Parts: sequence; structure tokens; C-alpha cells
Amino acid sequence: MSVGLGSGRADLSGRVAAGPTGFHPLALWIAAASPVAATLLLLLRLAA
Repeated sequence: MSVGLGSGRADLSGRVAAGPTGFHPLALWIAAASPVAATLLLLLRLAA
């Protein structure tokens, strides 16, 4: 019995799934860009 991260998510070919089912790769970019955009907007508002 395998124990550890991702041990229960292997498919029949032996590869392990990269992430949760239904995860969209664009979501990572949106999550990373949101705080950056908010900071830039705040700096622009303070500079005005």
C-alpha cells in the first residue's frame, strides 16, 4: 500500500495527476495577478 502525497490519484498508466480534478491552469495566473493589480492601483491612487 502506497502512502504519501498523491498516492491515491494515480491513473492506470502509472502517472500521477498534477492537481485536483477540475482545476483550471488559468486560475493560478488570476490568483497571482490579483494582488499585484490591486497594489498597482493603490499606488496610482496614492500618487494622484
